[in-house]
Amino acid sequence: MTGLLSRLTGRLFTPRWQHANPAIRSAATDQLDPEIPDQRKILETLILEDDALEVRHAALTRMQSPERLLPLLDRADGLVRERLIELLSGGQDAPSLLSREQLVERLDDSELLSAVASRGDNQQLRLTALSRLEDEEALIHQACHNTIAAVRHAAAARITSQAGLERLVRDAKRDRHVQRQARDTLAQRRADAQQADALAASRDNLLRQMEKLPRQAWEDSVPSRYRSLLREWERLPAADYEIQQRFEEARQQAHKVISDHEAREEAIRAHERLSANLNTHLEEILSAVDQAREDLYSRDCVNDHDFASLQAQRRLQGERWSELTDQFSAPAELLERQQRLQQQLQDALDAWHRHQLCQGELDAALVDNDIDQLRRLESEVAWPAGLPQTASLSAVRQAISAAQPEEPAEAAQEQDALDGSPAQDAESADAPRAADGKASLDLDALDAELAHLEADLDAGKLKPASRLHRSLRDRTEGQLDNARQTRLRQLGARVAELRDWQNFVAAPKREQLLEAITTLSERDDISDEQRDRQHQQLIQQWRELGDAAASRDASQAFRTASDAIKLRLRDYRESRKQLREHNLAMREALCEQLESLNGHAMDDADPDSLRQIRDRAREEWRRHTPVPAGPGRQLSHRFGEALTALQGLIDSRAGQIAAAKQALVDAVEALANEDSPARARAEQAKALQSRWREMGRAPKGEEQRLWAAFRAACDRIFAARDQDREDRDSREQARLDQWQALIERLDSWEPETLEDAALLDDALKEADTLGPLPRGKRGDGMRRRWTGILKRREQRLDELHALQLREEWQQWRDLLEQHAVADASARNGDVQDVELPNTSAFDDNSRQANAARNQMRQALPSNCSAANERLAELRVHLAILFEAPLGSEDESRRLTVQVARINQQLGERMEREEELDEVLDALLANGPLDWDAWQTELPRFDALFNH
Repeated sequence: MTGLLSRLTGRLFTPRWQHANPAIRSAATDQLDPEIPDQRKILETLILEDDALEVRHAALTRMQSPERLLPLLDRADGLVRERLIELLSGGQDAPSLLSREQLVERLDDSELLSAVASRGDNQQLRLTALSRLEDEEALIHQACHNTIAAVRHAAAARITSQAGLERLVRDAKRDRHVQRQARDTLAQRRADAQQADALAASRDNLLRQMEKLPRQAWEDSVPSRYRSLLREWERLPAADYEIQQRFEEARQQAHKVISDHEAREEAIRAHERLSANLNTHLEEILSAVDQAREDLYSRDCVNDHDFASLQAQRRLQGERWSELTDQFSAPAELLERQQRLQQQLQDALDAWHRHQLCQGELDAALVDNDIDQLRRLESEVAWPAGLPQTASLSAVRQAISAAQPEEPAEAAQEQDALDGSPAQDAESADAPRAADGKASLDLDALDAELAHLEADLDAGKLKPASRLHRSLRDRTEGQLDNARQTRLRQLGARVAELRDWQNFVAAPKREQLLEAITTLSERDDISDEQRDRQHQQLIQQWRELGDAAASRDASQAFRTASDAIKLRLRDYRESRKQLREHNLAMREALCEQLESLNGHAMDDADPDSLRQIRDRAREEWRRHTPVPAGPGRQLSHRFGEALTALQGLIDSRAGQIAAAKQALVDAVEALANEDSPARARAEQAKALQSRWREMGRAPKGEEQRLWAAFRAACDRIFAARDQDREDRDSREQARLDQWQALIERLDSWEPETLEDAALLDDALKEADTLGPLPRGKRGDGMRRRWTGILKRREQRLDELHALQLREEWQQWRDLLEQHAVADASARNGDVQDVELPNTSAFDDNSRQANAARNQMRQALPSNCSAANERLAELRVHLAILFEAPLGSEDESRRLTVQVARINQQLGERMEREEELDEVLDALLANGPLDWDAWQTELPRFDALFNH
């Protein structure tokens, strides 16, 4: 019966989330609150262990905080990951965008981050997730397939590997910008690799020359060669460590050789100069030492820095003096003067050394106002009479001169301040009395004072109330009416009651403070800093009690414990004092630097640099603390004024920059609205962008507004440039196609006759119409092919022309041969005329020349030397036209022919073909010739036409 009851009870009281029915368990999740730790653990159990998918899904629906799902990510299936992605991406029940961004910034799961970057509901959220991605494969996927352009561009910018960039070029078909950026990066890398190879070759060449330089024999050109190699090396980008180290070692060896040689030369010259100007150098040293001494004695107050500078100057000039006198002998009068100056400096430095030894005791005596100790220390320092005093000595002498007979009264006053003695109130309660006791009272002022006394009593201010009551009682004794006298008496009773009450309250407080300070003086388990802080707090609390419940024994005991603590804290307070003085000096130096900056800041100072200086100055100011209270307050005011001036300078410069940037915005907007070429406008926009970057920042809100306007106008310009570039690329592509057709047509054509040259001229005119080939891989290839085709076609036409010329020369040769035979026959008495063949090789000028030759034969002269010489000159003329070589025997003829050509072409330059025709006509008209001369020159003419 008991077992059955137990089983029934277990079924009745089993939680619904553990029910056997999945539907009931799923419904039970609606009653579970993930904010309650126990119920949240139940939901996590259902998510991780429940067998039913609907139960796990219902439990996940209740979990609306991504931070609570993250610990379950490694132990659960994909359902948890999908729910987490949904929450982080801004799906149903998603938290705020700010919390999701903060959570994504802490994620390390690459798959989760990639999903958020792809599915996030906000661009900034996607960019945040993308910034956490490190897997390049995931970055490539985002760059190719993300739906937001900014995310694609950000992902593409982080892909740096060669394989990744090649995949972007191949797969990023969704975004041309990503493809173009990857393609440009790959091209840039290839160009960088080529440039690196060229740089490596240049470095190797320079390295070999530098290594060779120190081994070669010395020449006057070695230093200039060394400097030239060094300049060329410095112009190159930085090399690898090993190569740079090799060059540095070679440079050092070369520099050592050059330096050693120059040092030897300079040592010789310096020794000669030094020997010649010894007295001048010694006088300069003594003048420098004397000037340092006069600078010290001319100051109003000296410090450690002045003596350190004096000692350094003395040591430096002493080393120079020793160096000179070790090499050369100094004159006696200069030696005497040097010893006298050294003794004067030594006296001042000895006094400074004694002052340094007594510095601590001087400061302590000044703090304690121990006049006897100050007098003893002053005599022990024995400061020279003419030497300016330090700040400490000035304070000592002022303290000694100010010590008067009232000194004990001041000590008693300080003692009463520590004891809380009633004498303090008695002294402070003295008020001016009327010179005449019978003088009339100002009743209105008296009523005001009574009201003030009552207000002090209501506020519980015993000391001012006691002083005012005593003053009123002494000033109005026997002069008040009954009402005012009664009120003053009642207020006096309240003063006494308040004093008794404060004494009653202060008595246990004084005992506690006395016990606390006694314990503090004996404790060894706290630091000096804590001891000093607690000591100051106890003294402050003791003084706040005033004379309430004060007794001489308690005050003496409190003072004894306080003196014991002061004794233990002497070294600590000394170090704190030095620290305060150091911090004060650092703050003062900081103020001086800021004031110097404000006074000498350039008009074009960068406000960003000034802001950095301001922030660093604030940081330095906060770091150098604590400082002495009085000088510290003055410096704080001074620092505040310096910062205010600096901020004003920053605001002024930022305002100027804002105005200048507004002008840039106007300029770039006007540029965006112009109709000039887009490429030129883009270059001008880049120049404006460079000026924008060089200007610094305007005030924050103004900077953002100006940048938005400036960037929008620049985007319009660059968009127009990109569009213009695409149009230009299309036109260039069409032009390349036309060029390609022209090249193919000319490549398939071969000239057969000289008349075919007109076809080549037409092709050249068409090429001029198309314009030059654009730069690029295809354009360069087509240009090389076009140039080769033109060269071959021109060579073919030259061959055809040469062949035609040789054929025509054969006709001319036969005609000239006939005339030479006729000339030889005419000398034997047989005069015959030579007929001109009827061929296209001969024109009217040729007929006239032939007729003139026949007439000359009929009047045959007895000497043919002039015609023979003319024949040689015509041969030289042909050689010049054909650019053929000439022998040394023809140099004089060359000059004659060239002068004749110049004179003939002064009016109008003659074409080569016309000039050739004239030479042939002149050759035909030249006669009569000697047969031997003709037979000698004929092979030379044949050689020229075959050249």
